[in-house]
Amino acid sequence: MRRSALWAVPLLACVACGAAPDRAELAGAADGGAVVLSGIDPAAIKSRHPTSLFDSPPAAARAEIQRVVDGDTVIAAFDGGRTENVRLIGIDTPEKPGGRLPAECFGAEATAFTAALLPPGTPVLLTGGEETRDVYDRLLAYVHRAADGLLVNMALAREGYAAALSIRPNTDYAAHFSAAVEAARADNLGLWRACGGPDTPLAE
Repeated sequence: MRRSALWAVPLLACVACGAAPDRAELAGAADGGAVVLSGIDPAAIKSRHPTSLFDSPPAAARAEIQRVVDGDTVIAAFDGGRTENVRLIGIDTPEKPGGRLPAECFGAEATAFTAALLPPGTPVLLTGGEETRDVYDRLLAYVHRAADGLLVNMALAREGYAAALSIRPNTDYAAHFSAAVEAARADNLGLWRACGGPDTPLAE
């Protein structure tokens, strides 16, 4: 399997490059509804995914997470203080409460899950596809945690927090994302158990 084409992004001089915590005790976005997630075990999450997608990319851009916007969007800081809104490739998480679009079932939980995996200050490795930005000028990326190589995009898919989203030309891992989402559905995880499926309006 070929690696995604990399876009040129300056490397970040890493500050506070400590390893991400093994267990996230609290994650929530103040603007996305307070949701508590406890007992998240990244090792268990990682064990459910194709190991070939969990190696640290050899030529990735380095950045540091500033904050999580929602389940599939983060803000990352690069060398020199430049920040970018980064949209995770290959997945689509439910809309959170308080966003620009109507809230959907499990949107707050998806935001909290991403925040648990990527708390502020987390060093990350970013790789991209042929198309580097979306229509909202967000950087499009596969986001790996630098500490352990966990592919956050895939974790969201496999744990039931996202649907697969395949948009050409960034489709290198489309089959893997679809398989991960189908496995989460078969295991009745996350939004599949709580909502019956993606794109479910949040009950009033």
